[in-house]
Amino acid sequence: MHPILLKIGSFELASYGVMTALGYAAASWYLVRRLQAVKLDKDTFWNIIFIAFLGALIGSKLLYIILSWPLLGDTFTAKIANIFQNFRYGFVFFGGMILSVASLYAYLKKKRLPILPTADFLITALPLGHALGRIGCFLAGCCYGKPTTLPWGVVFTNPDTLVPVQLQGVPLHPTQLYETACNLLLFFYLHKAYQKKHTAGSILIRYIIGYSAIRFIIEFFRGDYRGAFILGLSPSQALAVCAVVLAAAVYALFIKETKHG
Repeated sequence: MHPILLKIGSFELASYGVMTALGYAAASWYLVRRLQAVKLDKDTFWNIIFIAFLGALIGSKLLYIILSWPLLGDTFTAKIANIFQNFRYGFVFFGGMILSVASLYAYLKKKRLPILPTADFLITALPLGHALGRIGCFLAGCCYGKPTTLPWGVVFTNPDTLVPVQLQGVPLHPTQLYETACNLLLFFYLHKAYQKKHTAGSILIRYIIGYSAIRFIIEFFRGDYRGAFILGLSPSQALAVCAVVLAAAVYALFIKETKHG
């Protein structure tokens, strides 16, 4: 694929970074056109976007470091050097989601904004941005799949790809594109659901359950190292199961039968 989109001298523009930026731009564009529906002023909205971005960046990187710690080097110094040398790659979505949600919850409480209706509004755009970000993963070669004999298997040969040497030239499941397609379907589903009358918080719950199911299934086709397995499940699968259980509990205990939309 094309890990480096543009190179001028020593300057390199990574495809992953470009697609991630486009993902945030697309999600922001989708939301900013609908601000009046939730009565959010633009300053508050852009603060929310900044907090979400920072939380996603820090949280996803921290969880990646935790899960991949054994593979980052033989010594502590080597591990730290590896982290900074390859900082633009290596992120775990669930870590970013957890820290973003916690940070946004604190901010919304401080601003005295309605938590569930605002969360419903914001979460609708997340799978749109995520879909574009996964294209960046595909171009970089991270989050790659297991070898496959299926006709749509993808071969990575670029010397800068993040696919390990032993799997370069081998047809792999395009797990990044599987997730892109599923996220786009989830986005259109949430978009339609939000336009209809709905219980406050139900769009958020649908996203959590929907994405958790997507990630749980796609994990079976992933070929990259994602941390030690727990009871036969990858860390992301375990988190997906926990997310569904937590979402169901929140819905049962805290979400009121108040219609919005």
